[in-house]
Parts: sequence; structure tokens; C-alpha cells
Amino acid sequence: MDGSLAWTLAVATFVALAGWRFALWRPRSVPGVDRPRPWAMGHRGVRGSLPENTVAAFEAALGAGLDGLEVDVQRTRDGHLVLTHDFDLHGQRVVDTDLAALRDSDPDLPTFDQLIAVVRRYPGTLLNLELKTLGWRDRGLAGAVADALRASELADRTIVSSFSPVALARFRLRAPEVRTGYLWVARSEAPFGFRSPWPAGWLHVDALHPEHPAVSAEAVATWHRRGALVSTWTVNDPVDVVRVRAAGVDGIIGDDPRTLLHALDRAPEPRVPEEDA
Repeated sequence: MDGSLAWTLAVATFVALAGWRFALWRPRSVPGVDRPRPWAMGHRGVRGSLPENTVAAFEAALGAGLDGLEVDVQRTRDGHLVLTHDFDLHGQRVVDTDLAALRDSDPDLPTFDQLIAVVRRYPGTLLNLELKTLGWRDRGLAGAVADALRASELADRTIVSSFSPVALARFRLRAPEVRTGYLWVARSEAPFGFRSPWPAGWLHVDALHPEHPAVSAEAVATWHRRGALVSTWTVNDPVDVVRVRAAGVDGIIGDDPRTLLHALDRAPEPRVPEEDA
């Protein structure tokens, strides 16, 4: 290959990559969510007053008037999608254990189908699913979540998020129509790959999910100019709720519905589930 051809290929590659990273990255809205922003979302449903990531926690969050849920999803050894944050549950690694064995130690462990049954009863609410993976492998999690979301018919009000760019890439290839979000932390001790949104443009995500200390009005304005939705976590101090709201975020994720709603100057408005109305 002569020098001129090599140079031409290098320029073409650069232009293609720049086009993919910038010109072709066009974040999308979540059309199935009809609540005004900023959305108040329950972190793992609720935490503290009830066991987190349980049906009771999901019901409590949405019943209290929150606009959505942020929950963690993993896949068991026998292929069931379950909602739990920790990789080990009562001494058992979730991905290496069958659902029945996990349920023996934690009868309240919910499945994806149970979560969907709750969310269906609160139309217009947002569902944020975080893909929980160990390392680069996901044991079929991304594909299973993509298929389950399609079957649920709730994809138009769901954002699938992760700290793992590999998991998000797999999910995006399997279900390009579903909105995705990239998570990162604001702690200096965390590895660089977990405290920067650098993969977001390459993955063409629709939402950015920074830990709340990373939120400022300037940062949110920059992300909004790109067209991305911005939701921040885990915001439990009313002072921080007011701060991130003033910065212009689209969603605020917190543990306690009452604290979150009061800090947003929204009185809790208990909602009657649709099937009970």
C-alpha cells in the first residue's frame, strides 16, 4: 500500500468514526412517559422502610406518587430475570444459582414478570432497568432483557442502563428501538472507566445517568445540547434534590418517596393502581 492510499484510508476512517460519534448520535425521548419533569424515581423501589427491590417496594414507590422506578436486573443460572442489586444473595452467586434455590433463601425475590405486572398498573410511569453484570460477560442478560421487554410491550417507557459499555452495546444490537442510558460515578477513587461518560457517544445512548455530585448546571446544559435525557442518583438529601433540580436534570432517583416529593415541592399524591380504580 503506497503512502497516498494509506493516508486516504486513515482520513476516511477518521471521518467515519467522527460521524458515528457526533453527527449520527441522536438521543431519543421516552414517548410512553407522560409525567412532567423532573421525574421523581424510586431507587430499587424504596429503601429503608421496606426491603429494596421487592414487589412491596415497587408498589410503595409508585403508589406514593413517584413517576417511575429504578431497579437492578440479573439473570439466574436457569434463565430467569430477577430484580436484585447484589451479585451474591445470602451467600449464593445469583448468576450461578437457580431461581428456586434463591427463593428458598429469599422468598420475596421478584421476577421480571412480577415487576412488569406492577408497572402496568401505573400507566405513564418510567421504568429504568439497570443491567448488573460481572466483568465483560453478561451470561445472556442483555438478550434476555431485550426479549422480555418486547414481550411486555412497555419498551416505549423503559430506559435500560448500565455501567458496562459492553452490556449496553450487546443490548443495543439486540433491541435498537429501546432507549438506553449510561451510568457513571463521581468518586475519584473509582476506576476512570466508571467515572466518565466517554462511552456514551460511541454507544448512541439516549440518557446520561451521573452520580449526583457530578451534576452542575453547566454539565447538564452541555448534555442537553446533545439531546440526552439526564437522570441523577442517589439523591436523598433535600438540599441536593433542590440543587440538581435547579441544574435542570430530567430525573432524580432517591430512596424515600416522601423526602423526594417534598423537596420537589410536590405533596405526595397516593395513586390508585389502574386495575383497582
